[in-house]
Amino acid sequence: MRCLKTVLFSVAVIFIASLVVVFIVGEEEKILNASSVIPSATSITESISGSADIYSLQQEIIKISEKAQNSVASIKTERKVRRRDHYDPFFDFFRQFGFRGGPPRHHYNPNRQSMGTGFVIDDRQGLVVTNNHVIHNADKIEVTINGKVYDGELVGTDPQTDIGLVKIKGFKKGDIKALKFADSNSIKVGSFAIAIGNPFGLSHTVTFGIVSAKGRSGMNVTEYEDFIQTDAAINPGNSGGPLLNTEGQVIGMNTAIFSKSGGYMGIGFAVPSNMVKAITDQLKEGTPIQRAQMGVTIQDLNDDLKKHLKLDKAQQGVLISSVAKDSPAEKAGIKSGDVVIKFDGKDVDSVSRLRNLVAFSSFNRKIPVELMRGGRRLRVQVVLREDFTFDMTTADGGVVQDDLGITLAEEKNRVVVADVEKGSLAFSAGIVEGDIIVAVNQKRVNNVKEAASLISKSKSVLLLINRKGREFFVVINK
Repeated sequence: MRCLKTVLFSVAVIFIASLVVVFIVGEEEKILNASSVIPSATSITESISGSADIYSLQQEIIKISEKAQNSVASIKTERKVRRRDHYDPFFDFFRQFGFRGGPPRHHYNPNRQSMGTGFVIDDRQGLVVTNNHVIHNADKIEVTINGKVYDGELVGTDPQTDIGLVKIKGFKKGDIKALKFADSNSIKVGSFAIAIGNPFGLSHTVTFGIVSAKGRSGMNVTEYEDFIQTDAAINPGNSGGPLLNTEGQVIGMNTAIFSKSGGYMGIGFAVPSNMVKAITDQLKEGTPIQRAQMGVTIQDLNDDLKKHLKLDKAQQGVLISSVAKDSPAEKAGIKSGDVVIKFDGKDVDSVSRLRNLVAFSSFNRKIPVELMRGGRRLRVQVVLREDFTFDMTTADGGVVQDDLGITLAEEKNRVVVADVEKGSLAFSAGIVEGDIIVAVNQKRVNNVKEAASLISKSKSVLLLINRKGREFFVVINK
């Protein structure tokens, strides 16, 4: 009996001990599990650092916005628009056939207004840059900076890049502050971007995003396109405003949006700062805009051309279609059928890319050009000249007026527009294929050579056009 009690006692002791062990182990697991959800010192530090970085970025954007108040301008323009009291579509229809009876009365509407944005680039002279389309044909320009209103005077415009320059009057020292330009060639896709402007007339609106892409072209917005694409919100009224980096420097000028609704859809385009600076430097001097030309016609490569030219499918470049006589390209040894792969050390992957690289290159220096010819890589040097203007005679005897974007041909002792480049100055002026050029700057022309010579010598061209028997004047400003 005593032995049985001893055994039972021992079992009881072992059972109780096991319970204690299970309890202790369970508590340890709870402690371990609890410790796993407690942030470590490292994760706490990283979280604090991340919050600090975001806060720091926020403060920088606030500072940039505040500093830009004396730099970013709201631009309002007025245009006197002639309109008819009683519109009759039949009158326009019969005008094509020479009908001249009873033209309707006209009057002026002085209240036609539009708005845009600009920014100060010279606070000593009071120079404000904006888009050409903001101030085009304006009879009155009003510039507002930080609540102060100034009269604006047109200095000059360049429609081919959509850049315009205005000078304001009556400002005092300290009223305005020039923004600094950054090197737009050095910006990276993914960099932060800040847009400031007056969308829908809402002054000094600041939006934030990134640089989505570089080198965008083919938008048919301007003749020379090398746009920076951004997702920083841009809307109607932002045109001409600055696109800034996180140091408050200008990387571009907001110019256009891609939209199916007329408003923001996440895709905006800005003229790069280097192009803005190059054009405004010339506009300041009051000299005609000069763009370098090699004297070639060019086209993009496709798979069929690459195969015929014995190029790899992955090869990038631009094909030289023809070379003008006595041109910089001809003197450098460039030939029809060559493929330009690099210009001045920069890769060439499209017609627009090469065109921009050439146009904004400096004159009278040796520029390295890398070519592919017959499967071999060549290197030549081209010297771009100020005195060279490109009038390329085409296979059908026509002449390409590159600065206007038209091809001229002769038919029965008449100068006829054989082709109009979409988005060109001539296209914007309403010139169409088949138009007959009767006179250039009020001088009658009987052949293509006379017309081309007069057009190339003038910054502002007055054309007398005959369209289906109806004659009218058109002005094209280069």
